[in-house]
Amino acid sequence: MPELPDRLTLGRRGLLAGAAALPAALALPARAQGAARTLSIGVVSDPVTLDPAFSGSFFENQVLYNLHETLLVAAPDGSVSPGLASVTQPDTQTYAFTLRENLSFHDGTVLDAAAAKANIDRYLDPAVGSIRRTEFGPLREVAVTGPLTFEIRLSAPYAPLPLVLTNRAGMMVSPTAVRALGADFAARAVGCGPWKLASWTKNSELVLEKFDGYWRGTAHGFDRLVYRPLPDETVRLANLRSNTLQLIDSVPPQAVAALGREAALRVSQTPSLGFNAFAFNCTRAPFNDKRVRQAFAAAVDPAVIQRVVYFDTGRPAAGPLSPAVPWAFDSSVAPRGGKPEDAKALLQQAGVATPVPVAITVTNSPAMVRIAQILQAQAGAAGFKVEVRQIDATSLITVLRQRDFDLCMAPWSGRYDPDGNMFNYFTKDGPNNFAGFADDGLTTLLQQARAVAGQAERATLYKQAQQVLLENCPMLFLHFDAIIQASSARLSWTQYPDAVFRLYDAKLG
Repeated sequence: MPELPDRLTLGRRGLLAGAAALPAALALPARAQGAARTLSIGVVSDPVTLDPAFSGSFFENQVLYNLHETLLVAAPDGSVSPGLASVTQPDTQTYAFTLRENLSFHDGTVLDAAAAKANIDRYLDPAVGSIRRTEFGPLREVAVTGPLTFEIRLSAPYAPLPLVLTNRAGMMVSPTAVRALGADFAARAVGCGPWKLASWTKNSELVLEKFDGYWRGTAHGFDRLVYRPLPDETVRLANLRSNTLQLIDSVPPQAVAALGREAALRVSQTPSLGFNAFAFNCTRAPFNDKRVRQAFAAAVDPAVIQRVVYFDTGRPAAGPLSPAVPWAFDSSVAPRGGKPEDAKALLQQAGVATPVPVAITVTNSPAMVRIAQILQAQAGAAGFKVEVRQIDATSLITVLRQRDFDLCMAPWSGRYDPDGNMFNYFTKDGPNNFAGFADDGLTTLLQQARAVAGQAERATLYKQAQQVLLENCPMLFLHFDAIIQASSARLSWTQYPDAVFRLYDAKLG
């Protein structure tokens, strides 16, 4: 995919005025008067692409979920309801969809069953190369059964599919625009969400404007959404305090208490779907011995990280399934760390010479470096000699995929269905099995869990799978982060445990 040009102007731009309340180094341009129905949003990063078929960054979701619309919709509690379509399941390997009437894309193209099939076929086409392809599981074919009806037919049962279709794999884009724009679709995407793309100045400002043809009507509270990428958390907070921004993402935990005392602002927290964890390299010494992995885990006390790094936001973790999905969360899977004597005994059983030299690889963010330093100190007291290796964030995925590490951060933003937090990480050939952990029994459990429909039966299988992880320790689970976001106290909006802003119901009071 080509890089986006430095400046993209796709429509009319508003006038800009100075923000006098801030120092010049921190001030963003403020919208001119008369734009009272504009919501300005501070985000950590600019998108790379607006095409959901190729979106691999969490930060892109903040735009995508307001530009595009999904076939099905997930509520904050993970329950699924109709979006663009309703769904029934005639048998365990068939999902039958009925689209709403009179749907259209931002360019006027009709959204019918043929357009929906074209979207899913595009996600699945190896020649397209979409990163969504594996999310459809054992999909055999998409069949149009009427002008507004189609079926997804599977070769085996696949319980996660409805929740998959509430995510990027369920976003429908205009086939007309895909054909006409080619590679430029990444920067000029045409969807059918409540807002359409108006302009994009890369690394400066992305503007969405209300789509009058949106199926739920035009009652959404803002005519315009303005996204401003601000990697520096201090700058984001300063612009929120000045009301240059009315909503910001990724509030640092250490700022929560102070922000909570400011009457003009509101801090919103909710448990996240994901986990903060480190992968052990199970394919080479010293962590190819599970006793050495167990020893390192026994030495580490997640409660210290919870207090020192996260300022008591979120909660310590011992497995991959978050309390944000209560039917799958197993409270009996509790952290076992903070026991250096147990760690020393396990190293003795393993017969390794101490101190055991290991390197911890983290990105160079302050929070991750601080976590690494705590791990270094705690493991150092239990028989390890720990080096901290810092890399830039863009190198992380390469390091993980090449297994160029002893112990490396491997956080996950999470999915509503527990399959999304486990299958790719812990099956033998899973694309996110960065640890290189191979266990036939665990792979079988996770295959069974995605093939049965009953929630209770699936929960039992996931509990069994977590016990295997607890025993074999291919990853060091540390924390379930809280989603921490902040806004003007006048803004009402719904927070989601995947941290994505879905702003149709947002309003300024």
